[in-house]
Amino acid sequence: MTRLLLLDVGKTGCRAALVEAGVRVASGQAPGAGGIAEADGPARALGAIAAATEGWPAPDRIAAGLAGLASAPGRAGALAAGLRARFGAAVEVLLGSDMTLWHAGALGGAPGVVLAAGTGTVALGVDAGGRSARVDGWGHQLGDDGSGYAIGRAGLRAALRAQDGRPGGSNDLLARVRARFGDPDGVPARMYGAANPAREIAAFAPDVLAVAAVEPDADPVAAGIVGRAATDLADAAAAAAHRLQLPARPTGVQPVACGGGLLAAGPVLTGPLDAALTARSLTRTTPLGDALDGARLLLEDPHVPHHALLTAAETPAPGGAR
Repeated sequence: MTRLLLLDVGKTGCRAALVEAGVRVASGQAPGAGGIAEADGPARALGAIAAATEGWPAPDRIAAGLAGLASAPGRAGALAAGLRARFGAAVEVLLGSDMTLWHAGALGGAPGVVLAAGTGTVALGVDAGGRSARVDGWGHQLGDDGSGYAIGRAGLRAALRAQDGRPGGSNDLLARVRARFGDPDGVPARMYGAANPAREIAAFAPDVLAVAAVEPDADPVAAGIVGRAATDLADAAAAAAHRLQLPARPTGVQPVACGGGLLAAGPVLTGPLDAALTARSLTRTTPLGDALDGARLLLEDPHVPHHALLTAAETPAPGGAR
């Protein structure tokens, strides 16, 4: 009986699943590990994995998706070594970015484009030959356009412009700032002093979306922020599809599997997003699965194109899945 350990190690949470004889027999979770690219990234990731799998039997094979690994592939060796030290020297280890494994799960191993919209934003296209195109995912200081962070930041800026009496402000958003944070004068210290400023700023995105959703007289500033976010998200998906020159579908429309917590806002965001995607010959679809499903697929199917996206340290021993 082959025992598979599936891991999805994100910045905010770590999820694990154990599969025996084709059946998921255990699930676990733990706080996230930050990014693998951080100085202590591998150690924190291994600690999160240990917490999520405490008391579990040793697996025969492991597939893990890790946030930040695409930016720091050189960390794969330390991660693989740490996993083998914990679970046994003979265990087979496959490591990829969390986005790669989510892509595999979202499209069932098929080529195409996925779009993740949460605190950050990233689009990933993969073709049948394993070529990939990642768009955005540059982090809140350099990118993440259309993300919860981008919406929250734009909303806070508009609120503070209203506080100052400058053009382009929104009194509705200012009222939301007061309700959530109190005196606007204290907002900068709260944001700049937060352990995770991007997450703290993104926490205001639901307020912006709520103000934009008010009917029939939605706040034009909030509505404009959400409309810009929808355009940015569609642009990211379109860029990924264009860079790979994915084959045209019979309908002439390329599906994009879209996921992430930001889409839970509903029609206030998905409405303009759908319109922006349609204008780019794209259409939004629901993901078939998640990163844990992608991890299992990589272990069970040596032919999915995502194997080409694994780092050098992930290559299985002779006789393994690949």
